[in-house]
Amino acid sequence: MNSRRTLAVLLGCLLVAALIATYIGFRSGALADVEPDAVSGSGLENRTTEPATSTARKPASPASAVSAPVAANDAGPAFEKLRLCAYASRELAVTNSLSDCKEYEGRTDFQDLYAKCLNGWMNVPNRKVAAEAALKYAGCGDTTDVATRYFEATKQAARAGHADAQMCYLQGEFGTSNGKPILTDAEVEDYGHVAPQYVDAALQRGDWRIVELMTKDSFHPGIEPIRQIPSIGKPETIYKMRKLLRLGASGPYAKSLDSDLEGMIHPDVNPEAALPADVVKKGDAWAQQTFNEYFSGVAGLTERPTVCMEPIGKIDRLPGPTTTTP
Repeated sequence: MNSRRTLAVLLGCLLVAALIATYIGFRSGALADVEPDAVSGSGLENRTTEPATSTARKPASPASAVSAPVAANDAGPAFEKLRLCAYASRELAVTNSLSDCKEYEGRTDFQDLYAKCLNGWMNVPNRKVAAEAALKYAGCGDTTDVATRYFEATKQAARAGHADAQMCYLQGEFGTSNGKPILTDAEVEDYGHVAPQYVDAALQRGDWRIVELMTKDSFHPGIEPIRQIPSIGKPETIYKMRKLLRLGASGPYAKSLDSDLEGMIHPDVNPEAALPADVVKKGDAWAQQTFNEYFSGVAGLTERPTVCMEPIGKIDRLPGPTTTTP
């Protein structure tokens, strides 16, 4: 009788031990599936863990999914076409305005300007023909909101890593044909966040266009987001960028840069505006180091780089015709 009780107690102990072991194993497996940083942090009790046997990860949050850039080869064509359409549309509006001579008609004080206008001053006839040809050849269609569509396409392609789009985005010339800006306050703020990244990327790929852009020394009040680029417009920035351009330049363009640099070191009009010697020294050192690191293997310059797009009349080859509206 006693032996039976002993056997029953022993079996009961074994069963309890088995249950405890199973519970411990389950808890260990469940905790192993929780990210390490979540285990040590507060609020672990609010997390929902996946089963211990699952290796799946949670899908990206809606915010990260939306911000993921499209591929450059997908965003590039739309940007390139809309860039041409936007510039051609703007050029056509300008030439239409310049070819309207009525405001000078019958006014003795503007007889000279009236005659020049009638004779096609400022190469207006050729520029107008080139703009019309570009609009037709690219299949631009209705250009009512082309400036807005061009900005959106540029922003998307820039985020996808398209170099030309990044340069046009940095230049920030997204006004309508009447000169009004189209960027909202939020878009201008966003520009300020991403612009420094695009500047660094352009320097690191040896892109002369960013160097030219960073020599900008005048701005139209209140309409150019470009002024948010750190240090742009400052004399020390202009000097070191011009110095970098000079290291890659030759011919008449190099002589022009020499004159600009000399004018900053020894200005004739206002000697007090001369750059301090330490600024010049630092600028020279920065330009030489940057040239050696990123630009020494890049083709040199014989003329001033065009940041975003050549004037419509100077484009040698237009994109192929299309029947779709961008």
